[in-house]
Amino acid sequence: MIYLDGSRFFFDIEGCFSDLCARARKQNEGKEPDKNAKELCEGFAKFFKTKPEYVRAGKDYSVILNGIFGGDVKAVIPEFDISAEHFSGIEAIRVKKAPDMKIKAEAIATAANENGTEAVFITNPCCPSSLDISPEEIKRLCSLTDAKIIVDESYCVDENVSAVSIVPEAENLIVLKKMRFCGEPVFAVGKNLSEFDCEISAEEQGAGRVIFDRDSSLKTAQRKLLDSRDSLYIRIKKLAIKYDSLERLYRSKSNCVFFKVKDADERAKKLLEMGISVYCKDGYFCVFAGEKDENEAVLKSLEEVLK
Repeated sequence: MIYLDGSRFFFDIEGCFSDLCARARKQNEGKEPDKNAKELCEGFAKFFKTKPEYVRAGKDYSVILNGIFGGDVKAVIPEFDISAEHFSGIEAIRVKKAPDMKIKAEAIATAANENGTEAVFITNPCCPSSLDISPEEIKRLCSLTDAKIIVDESYCVDENVSAVSIVPEAENLIVLKKMRFCGEPVFAVGKNLSEFDCEISAEEQGAGRVIFDRDSSLKTAQRKLLDSRDSLYIRIKKLAIKYDSLERLYRSKSNCVFFKVKDADERAKKLLEMGISVYCKDGYFCVFAGEKDENEAVLKSLEEVLK
């Protein structure tokens, strides 16, 4: 079975230093963890070029959410955005998107202000639609509402468009990034974050320090992910030209390719029977970038079901 449905990350970052990570886990076995994961936050801050005091770490999204809000939260979330799926305890107010899958800061801010929400949740680039909101638009959104603007960049492949760079300019902006190693912790970057228990074990913190101290694997993962996504997009674009059943293709800015498909559910079922799992919802396919052989297998099967 090949999974390009977003449930798996295609590159084994930790595997690049598996022996060192195993040794670090062994050395930290049974130790009391640093509840603030200070060294992990410092490693993250160095890699993503931000201030360590702005960074907090959590075992997962739920820990981060509870650390920021202390419990359940009412939030605006754009349509075709999977942010709500990361968290329990969210009362989601959805804002519809136009057919081009883009959304303006004014529409989001108006919904937040009219409904009195505590937060706005956005994946950027959006997952699954793969389109992005510029840092300038995010900064403008922050100025239009007092709600906390939570921007999840866990699907970002180009750090040049990251909102981390504008955190110092926006009091209500918090940027999230899920790292694909050592239990896949989530990091939050914001100016006014309180401290909270990260719930990351001493063993995982030790292994994480290995990765951040030798960040070549992170850089390699970013490069490979971008190359894989670009190749996948070009090949699917050729299928869009060839087959009318692929009704609309969106220019990908994320680690996936998003497109509208005629009879999508039926074709997704056929793909599953062929051993291929892709994200399918509301008439759209989202195919996440994978290894070269995985992409090849998916493209071959995709062409079969589009005929």
